[in-house]
Amino acid sequence: MQNQLARSGGKGLSLSGVVFQKAMTIAETPAIVDLESTITYGALATSISKHSAALASVGVQPGDRVGVHFNKSAEGFIAMHAAVAVGAVAVPLDPSSPATRLSDICQQMQITVISTHKPLRRSVEALHALHPLRAVVGLDAALQGTEVVGPSEIQGLAGVAPAKVSPDSLAYIVTTSGSTGEPKGIAHTHQSALAYVDMALGTYGLVEGDRVADVAPHHFDVSTLSLWASPFAGATNVVVNEAYQRLPASHSQLLENEAVTVWYGVPFLIQQLVLRGDLANRSLDSLRWMLFGGEVVPPGIIAEMMKHAPNARFGNCFGPAEVNVVSNAIFDSPPDLDRPLSIGFANDQAEFRLIDPTQNSPESSHEVAPGEAGELWAATPQLMDRYWAHDDLNSQVIKVVDGKRFYRTGDLVSADSTGQLAFHGRVDHQVKVRGFRVELEGIEVELESLAQRTKTAESVVVSVLRKDSGEDEIVAGVLGASPDFDGRKFLSGAASILPAHAVPERTVQLSAASYTGSGKLDRRNLRNQAVALAEEKT
Repeated sequence: MQNQLARSGGKGLSLSGVVFQKAMTIAETPAIVDLESTITYGALATSISKHSAALASVGVQPGDRVGVHFNKSAEGFIAMHAAVAVGAVAVPLDPSSPATRLSDICQQMQITVISTHKPLRRSVEALHALHPLRAVVGLDAALQGTEVVGPSEIQGLAGVAPAKVSPDSLAYIVTTSGSTGEPKGIAHTHQSALAYVDMALGTYGLVEGDRVADVAPHHFDVSTLSLWASPFAGATNVVVNEAYQRLPASHSQLLENEAVTVWYGVPFLIQQLVLRGDLANRSLDSLRWMLFGGEVVPPGIIAEMMKHAPNARFGNCFGPAEVNVVSNAIFDSPPDLDRPLSIGFANDQAEFRLIDPTQNSPESSHEVAPGEAGELWAATPQLMDRYWAHDDLNSQVIKVVDGKRFYRTGDLVSADSTGQLAFHGRVDHQVKVRGFRVELEGIEVELESLAQRTKTAESVVVSVLRKDSGEDEIVAGVLGASPDFDGRKFLSGAASILPAHAVPERTVQLSAASYTGSGKLDRRNLRNQAVALAEEKT
């Protein structure tokens, strides 16, 4: 790890000190471009130190969890770094989440202090009514029963130096929902975060002159590139806030105007750029990387985007939030449209084992043969420390084998003779239909590729409908169908690429897309919609 960090000028740094170190060497270099303002590394370090002082003034101690509650903005970046700089554990909160969800997270993680800003005052008030807060940093007016440190007070504080932390100290926690919907906190240390930084610097070659699109919300692990790796390189983050993301033509205009060189986001945003981004009237020659991850993407979308970013390499970054990115598939030319996108090869840090999903042991006798799909077990220095307050779950998913900590990802993956990996869906999304074991996500991958090739739909989800007779029926939910969409013709095409038992019996057209807080297509919701529509027509 130290080799890449040393080459980036970051030797010996922690997450809490990187911006301060850069302020001593490249103080006038732009660190963040946010709407019409530009913040240099020198000014950024000052803002972080003052915000850290504000947290310290309300009693935040090393190891305390601090909620970071912001819309996509430079302010949110500052607050994340400030929490880490004071030695606390930053817990980014989804601004689109209801108060009940935020309350559950704060209660589970014993959060009594949050950083926020004026646009989210009502959200904070609703949270405070359910989970009383001891202090709030960043509001411009008092909140009953709570100590408030406003923006003007923060500016008047003398800054504090970053705290010294050990590598195994927790740095941040991102939350996700388990199968029960209960918040599940993925706790990363400074060491695991720095391992990601090292991988990113080495794989993507970030340098001081790069301008990185800061797209992902901080509660989503894709933000690790702009949040942690970009400052180590001394690059400039260009904030792509929610308004730009909702308007693909404005998004693409921003990429052109700001001469963005590195973009990392979810595939859905690439799809929106291709479909509605007015790319024919844009010059995206400055892009040298378009990185994507978090969900399956049809290869046709990547091939189309390549036409408009001629100098860019495209990278499929694979890995759940628990291990950050453990494999990369890099494309310098259009991918094969007839095959799902590869997830590439394991990076230099990672060791993989593909275990028969019916077994519960990593011994070699239970590893699958080349070409067969097995559950991916990954050992990497990027591995989280633990799930917060879920000891029972930790013991299920983290296994020590030959002295190494392996994480059971729950992903079905195969490897060919060269080590190239293919994603086949989730172990927990397998169902049995008419006696056959079926992987729903695997069907979706094939059907989405078919939809892109035939230009018949934007996305396809697959659900299983249980009939009154007790039989199961596979149903395809089609989103954004073309005006001349023919369900029978589409399923006929599906029959040419899928086993007979995996071909849906019918299609239903979904009326509107829904999205998760991280900007991904909310497939669970769409699958439920498909089942509901199919039941209505049964």
